[in-house]
Amino acid sequence: MLETILSIVNHPEFWLYVSMPFTSAIVGWGTNVLAIKMMFYPIEFLGIPPFLGWQGIVPAKAIKMAKINVKMMTENLISVQEMFRNLDPAGMAKELEPLMATMTEKILTEIMEEQSNTLWEALPQRAKDEIYKRVSKDSPEVIAQVLTEFTDNIDELFDLEKMVLDTLVRDKRLMVEMFLKVGEAEFKFIGNSGFYFGFLFGLIQTGVWFVYQAWWELPLGGLLVGYLTNWLALKMIFEPLEPKKIGPWTWQGLFLKRQDAVAIEYSKLVTKEILNADNIIEAVVRGPASDQLFEIISRNVKKAIDSYAGMAKPFVQMAVGTKGYITMKSRACDLIIAEVPRSLSLVTDYATESLAIEKTLVEKMRELTPTQFEGLLRPAFQEDEWILILVGAVLGLLVGLGQLFFMFGGVQ
Repeated sequence: MLETILSIVNHPEFWLYVSMPFTSAIVGWGTNVLAIKMMFYPIEFLGIPPFLGWQGIVPAKAIKMAKINVKMMTENLISVQEMFRNLDPAGMAKELEPLMATMTEKILTEIMEEQSNTLWEALPQRAKDEIYKRVSKDSPEVIAQVLTEFTDNIDELFDLEKMVLDTLVRDKRLMVEMFLKVGEAEFKFIGNSGFYFGFLFGLIQTGVWFVYQAWWELPLGGLLVGYLTNWLALKMIFEPLEPKKIGPWTWQGLFLKRQDAVAIEYSKLVTKEILNADNIIEAVVRGPASDQLFEIISRNVKKAIDSYAGMAKPFVQMAVGTKGYITMKSRACDLIIAEVPRSLSLVTDYATESLAIEKTLVEKMRELTPTQFEGLLRPAFQEDEWILILVGAVLGLLVGLGQLFFMFGGVQ
């Protein structure tokens, strides 16, 4: 027995046969990992455009990929109305009360000194304090009215699709991160499966080489390994869509089986990087519909000023003039509107909690059908998927040729 083993080990081609499955495994792993890298990197085009060089498939098609993400998000996961339905105007107003008290005194003093400094100076401090107190007391109600009108007209004031699209197109790295985070387990599987499938194909290649040897077997084997390991990995990630019973086993696409876990990871990332309170406030305050928002604020503030003036309105007009009174109201609106971005930035934590976007996203994602859920990751592969498989095949072919020349000195 020992002599037989020694004779096999000492056979001139023993180590060639042993190395074949391992070489094939490394080819499978390497081509799969490289294919994944080429999907996402480099973020920007590297080389001499347009012919010589490479840019990751996902960042190269940033606009198209972003639109796919936006469509998935806005059609299946969240709506503007649903998002803002959770916002409590009274609660927001309460959060802003401390700021409003300080802001009220500052704005009132500035306006009165501009319009009628003599009259304002003549008022005793006690009277001024009473005015500050009255306005501060009523300001939460005004804020609540503004926010109520804002939520009633949210479709006109906030463009969710534009905000998400602009964010993803502007930051390609974020879009790449989204795909990598969502498909982290699948991308790891693609690399590992390349090794295992490659080893398996290598065993077959070894058997074929033992029976029949031809120079073209090694490069052809490398090509097939590079092609099939990529193709098989992609198939196993997304197919079958629905669970299928195969004997005692139930099989479903690996990504689809992770729906609950992916829902949590995706929702965290989207809420943190895209649909956060800061981005939403920025989009509303500085977006194309901001004029309409400020008109809502202005109308409610002017109404409140008339209400504050009450019976004293004729006397106020007499002191500052009708024109001065109108100017005073406009000036108050201007000063308040100027403070809006800073004011809203102070309630981002409360707004984030109230909007409950992460919770909504998780719930909605868990309700997606397999076909809908597949759309979270599948677009990254579908875009020029043939290139990735072709790259694997070509690299496998080159490794096979290298194996042929280094081990056998060329075609025999």
